[in-house]
Amino acid sequence: MASAIGLTVAPPLCAHAGEKVVFSAPAGPFRAAATAFALQAHVSIDLSAAEGCGPSPGFSGRASPDTALRALLRGTGCDARRIAPRTYRVVLLPPAPTATRSRVTAVVEASTETPLPLSELVIVATRRLAVADRLAYSVSVLDARAAAARGVRDATDLALTVPSMTVTNLGPGRDKVILRGLSDGPLTGQTQSMVGIYLDDVRLTYNAPDPDLLMVDIGQVEVLRGPQGALYGAGSLGGVLHLTTHRPDPGAFDAWASVSASTTRGGEAGGLASAMINMPLLHGRAAVRLVGYAERQGGYVDDLGQGRADVNATRRTGVRLTARTMLGPDWSAEAGLAAQAIDSEDTQYADRGGGAYARRNRIAEPHDNDFVEVHVGAQGLLFGQDAKFTLAAVRHDLSSRYDASAAPPVAVPAGAAIAFDEDNHVGAVVAEASLASRPEGRIQWQVGAFLARTRQGRDGLILLADRPSAPLVREKRRDVLGEGALFGEAIGDLGGGWSLTLGGRLFATRSEASSRAAMTTTGAEATFRDARSYVGFAPKAVMSFAPSAATLIYVQAAEGYRSGGFNTAVIPSQTFDSAGGEPQRQYDGDELWSYEAGAKGVWLDGRLRLRAAAFLASWKNIQSDQLLPSGLPYTANLGDGRNVGLEFEGSYVHEGLRLDASFLLNHPELETVNAAFPGRKDLGLAGVPQGSVSLAANYERPVGEGWRASLDVRAAYIGRSRLSFDGATAPSMGGYATTRVAARLRSERLSLGLAVDNLFDGAGDTFAYGNPFTLKLSPQSTPQRPRTISLEIRAQY
Repeated sequence: MASAIGLTVAPPLCAHAGEKVVFSAPAGPFRAAATAFALQAHVSIDLSAAEGCGPSPGFSGRASPDTALRALLRGTGCDARRIAPRTYRVVLLPPAPTATRSRVTAVVEASTETPLPLSELVIVATRRLAVADRLAYSVSVLDARAAAARGVRDATDLALTVPSMTVTNLGPGRDKVILRGLSDGPLTGQTQSMVGIYLDDVRLTYNAPDPDLLMVDIGQVEVLRGPQGALYGAGSLGGVLHLTTHRPDPGAFDAWASVSASTTRGGEAGGLASAMINMPLLHGRAAVRLVGYAERQGGYVDDLGQGRADVNATRRTGVRLTARTMLGPDWSAEAGLAAQAIDSEDTQYADRGGGAYARRNRIAEPHDNDFVEVHVGAQGLLFGQDAKFTLAAVRHDLSSRYDASAAPPVAVPAGAAIAFDEDNHVGAVVAEASLASRPEGRIQWQVGAFLARTRQGRDGLILLADRPSAPLVREKRRDVLGEGALFGEAIGDLGGGWSLTLGGRLFATRSEASSRAAMTTTGAEATFRDARSYVGFAPKAVMSFAPSAATLIYVQAAEGYRSGGFNTAVIPSQTFDSAGGEPQRQYDGDELWSYEAGAKGVWLDGRLRLRAAAFLASWKNIQSDQLLPSGLPYTANLGDGRNVGLEFEGSYVHEGLRLDASFLLNHPELETVNAAFPGRKDLGLAGVPQGSVSLAANYERPVGEGWRASLDVRAAYIGRSRLSFDGATAPSMGGYATTRVAARLRSERLSLGLAVDNLFDGAGDTFAYGNPFTLKLSPQSTPQRPRTISLEIRAQY
């Protein structure tokens, strides 16, 4: 192996010792991190002594080469000497770990005192490290510090700060994420998710709602908009939401704990307790990181029919444990577990006649969303290229109850309280392997293989609320889905600032479904079993031009897809129309082509960053979960649609001040409508506002020795939209504003925060849906949470 890494570059491009550069050097083997550093800094580095260095914690951000290299050396037992203007040599340190760590830590803390501009961050959702500034995609990134300043704790909070993102707001653990105005309706049924949700390298969902992981100890949140079928496969028509955790750090012990309390006007109190501990092992060659949290959100909706106040309280508890170790000079391995349980006592919608925060039900509508994920993986150098392997198992258990007393789907005793219970149990095993080129080549490439097997059991029950052990009707449905894919991408430097990206995914799926429905009152039964297979290819092409180091212009075309499936019946007497009516026994797959043109720019020495994109999405054979007249769900192909839009995102940073702005303009519409479905072209796409805007300001400055104070103010407006595609049931919603003001005082060890959400106490309708059985009887709304004040105390070890 060569003992030095050298790059030949023109002198004007070379980074001087004090000039700041954007670095992305991953944690892991020091040799690999130092190689990435040398390539990005355009320097040479002598690594003849690197075999004696421990793993590097990595470094991402803007810094001088000296500062970045010091960060990479933290805890490795090595140091670096600059032996020429553009040349470094790595040397082993004598045993003095405490002093060395203190010196390096001070440098790193000084370099990160000012938050990084949004687009300067490094993303991983493209399956390879890339600086957001130079990426020819529509992507938004929030690091941990920016997320904390904006009060982002889950997907609902994130939607108020990221352009082109909305959440259905049914409640914790019930929501669907919508990106760039592409929505298949409000219901979560058999259709696969529109947005892929990932925790590090693991896909969390297939067709279940967002598990709504609390964003505790999350290092970065990345949102890729537009179809990502080439790299992520089915279930990414709208884009990808990627959560990146803080990885175990073998270089230093670390720990923190946080406690917060909140009060909601007219509702109950709430709070959150969370903690993290990072423990180095094996003399700095391994580490474990443990995170835990427990949250209670106080209720604020009253149920006048039951005589109960503040019924929609929610508890959310979670734990994550990750272990990381070095397997050699070029390889590392990781194993981890993530688990979360959401327990909602009731739903959070209101109906007409009860006021903005009240309704009348006969019975409670609780919901549970329990999620467990375990994984093992390894990454390192294979044939001189970057290799990664991941094997994961995911278990997702959901249960929901709805009050069907006002409109029972079957004949029941007069005046009886009727419940519809749905239990959904999903288990998946996922394996993925990829190989990517090193960053020094003129052609960058990556190839990979993906395998997954998902088993789902869904039970639907109609029962008398006072006799839960004797259901009137019950369906037991079982699904098995097998997926396999080969994917790849190549990025070629054409010279003169031009670059071409070509990629695609060759996939095959097979779905099997079986069902048995029975009515105990009559003894009627209905059974079903069938299977379908699909084979296809999802391509992607991107052309970009960088007229200068500060500007990037691009155009791209990409395809996303979803496979078809089967409708089954909860009620045995349900019939299916084979002549083109709805519901049909089978529904077909859909596909979406997205065409986008965008530009990114960096000016004023990196203080001003702007991004804009125009897009056209052409969606064929739209899949959507719909409601039968009984209120029970089924899936249909609605027709063809499209969405034309413009989005903008910008940030300005000057000393302690940061300003952010974003907006989205949409024009979604149905172009052709399934004749058997009562859709209307003028309603657009369900749940998609035609416009939204977000503005924010953050100011931070030192106050006294060792302390800093910050003030964050933000506001967002969500435009009006329609709930559904159904021309007979399409209530209007949206058209509301929300605000947040937060102040924070922090030192190296202690942080105090005070925040006010919904400052002006608005009660806008965020989502006009709550109960499928009464939707056509009475208008429903999901009001904003009333003004909530929270106080947080955080202590750092």
